[in-house]
Amino acid sequence: MALTGFDPSLVNGSINKVKNAYENLIQVLGDDMQNQFVEGMADKWACADAQNFFTNNFKPAIDNLIRSSTTIFESVVSSMNSAGQAWATEQYETYSPVSFSAINKTIDTSSIRDSVGGLKGADLELTPAVVAKLSILEEDAYNALLSAQQAVQNSGFVGGDQQTNLINSLGTIKNNISIAMKDINADTKSAIDSTLQRYGNTGKRISQAFAAEG
Repeated sequence: MALTGFDPSLVNGSINKVKNAYENLIQVLGDDMQNQFVEGMADKWACADAQNFFTNNFKPAIDNLIRSSTTIFESVVSSMNSAGQAWATEQYETYSPVSFSAINKTIDTSSIRDSVGGLKGADLELTPAVVAKLSILEEDAYNALLSAQQAVQNSGFVGGDQQTNLINSLGTIKNNISIAMKDINADTKSAIDSTLQRYGNTGKRISQAFAAEG
């Protein structure tokens, strides 16, 4: 005979793991993205294109992803707490919900300027290495989301489709956020590559013109 019910200690433990995964995700999207990518680009892509892209495209996209991720994870924790409370009431027990603290992070693009030391342009040699960090950050975000899904593998909710539905729900969240991250990274790489190619072609054309003068 299979029991249907819940284990409050397992529920609490699972929620805490989900919260930890959320904190790791925001660390990647907020702090790591700021320090490793935005600041890394500050002295390698300095022109109007850079400012426009980071201010009008990159920042809004990442800020929105952070906000939506917070809303989603807060909802998951709230749902798990509500389910725990419902089972406790059903079984004439008490349940202590786990609190959720939203992390408010935004991307600061003030370091992206239209020139560095009076020079406007892009570092054709060093920029690709910084852009490559986007793929690493994307993988880090995915791993955080994967750990959130793994956190509910033994959620403490037993019987029926409770466990399966919770795992599937976290899987959907993982996929949706991962897709959003991939789209942002693809748009960013495309914008930077376009500038690098344009600047490279212009540099070659001017170099040839100077050579012809000689």
